Amino acid sequence: MQSSPLVSIIIPAYNQAAFLAETIESVLAQGYAQTEIIVLDDGSTDGTPAVIAAFQDRVTAYRHDNIGENPTVNRGLELAQGDILCIVNADDPLLPGAIEAGVAALEGDSRALAAYPDWVEIDPHGQVTRLLRLPDYDLAGMLLGFNVAVGPGVFLRREALDQVGKRNTELRYTGDLDYWFRVALVGGLKHIPAVLATHRVHPQAASSAAQGKLMADEVLRLVKVTLRNSSFPGELRRHRFQMLRQAHAAAAHYCGDDSAVRSHYLWRAAWYQHAATWHARLTGLRLPAFSGSPQIEQPAKPAAYTDLAQCKLASVKGIWTETSAGA
Repeated sequence: MQSSPLVSIIIPAYNQAAFLAETIESVLAQGYAQTEIIVLDDGSTDGTPAVIAAFQDRVTAYRHDNIGENPTVNRGLELAQGDILCIVNADDPLLPGAIEAGVAALEGDSRALAAYPDWVEIDPHGQVTRLLRLPDYDLAGMLLGFNVAVGPGVFLRREALDQVGKRNTELRYTGDLDYWFRVALVGGLKHIPAVLATHRVHPQAASSAAQGKLMADEVLRLVKVTLRNSSFPGELRRHRFQMLRQAHAAAAHYCGDDSAVRSHYLWRAAWYQHAATWHARLTGLRLPAFSGSPQIEQPAKPAAYTDLAQCKLASVKGIWTETSAGA
């Protein structure tokens, strides 16, 4: 990788005028010289075009009819010129030092196709609601634990597009997570142990309305498709019952108010747990060691994400309570 590689920040935007300027400003303030910012307006009907126009000299902007998030991201990937790519949602500002840390992580590990940081969840007003410190994910941990919080602030090598392709446009809710599973199949993921990104939760966010059978089905699909992939390691395939158990339990969590579907997935999870237990007894199979769950910290007092200067969260005394496991 060349010195000071060009980094392309791709910002897909659909009706996020209230937050878009803040997100663009967070990228402009990064201080990394070799950056291009591509903002794609996916047919917004609010004030998004006016927000983008205010930055016309500092970003490259495109507008098209509404086609959805994944096709919009794919268009951004096609337009990007960078050696390293990062997709930043229009309502999820980056924290200081994110680009520099992403570049350093990939330059320091030639095996990694992507590098991901820890991140904070914020509310509509930018107040921190929780912090997620992520484990060192690999394919085994992603499937056996099935508690994957890779998302905001991921930096991707351009070579990954040749090996993995672009996002699956048939997926509505899990296009990003599906992509990280595919990356993990062919290359390594590098954890950046620093808080560098945000994920904003508000009523207009796509994930806020994603509870239901479609979301649950997409979550379950992640494991089934990965297991069928020709690149899937044979030694992990022996643990498929446990993987399917975890996936069905996760799918039940995302069913929302659909109690019938939830009951179905919980029953399937119990069946796969039974199958995994008997398979282990008959074969002597033991689960391999794998990465744990995200560590979640709740704020003990109100704090704005902008207070997390230089991403050194530990220096902000008195904000966080005890760490708790699980997402």
